[in-house]
Amino acid sequence: KVRGMSMRDAGILDGDLIAVQKASEAKSGQIVVARLGDDVTVKRYHRHQNRIELHAENPDYPTIVVRPGEPFEIEGLAVGLIRNSMLM
Repeated sequence: KVRGMSMRDAGILDGDLIAVQKASEAKSGQIVVARLGDDVTVKRYHRHQNRIELHAENPDYPTIVVRPGEPFEIEGLAVGLIRNSMLM
């Protein structure tokens, strides 16, 4: 279940459920579920020569830069979405 609005512009909103395909690697540009130490985040993955960047899809959120040696792993790829919208 997604918490927050960092992926808003990719159509992933607070409270949505995302379907995740288990994977330990990703291609640049894919949306991943990543673990950074004890935190888990959903972001767009970009790999550069000496670092990994995790980009939010909302300009109000900063890019996360992961440098070599920092605790990081990809848990999976976002492959689907279920929106919890209740009509009144």
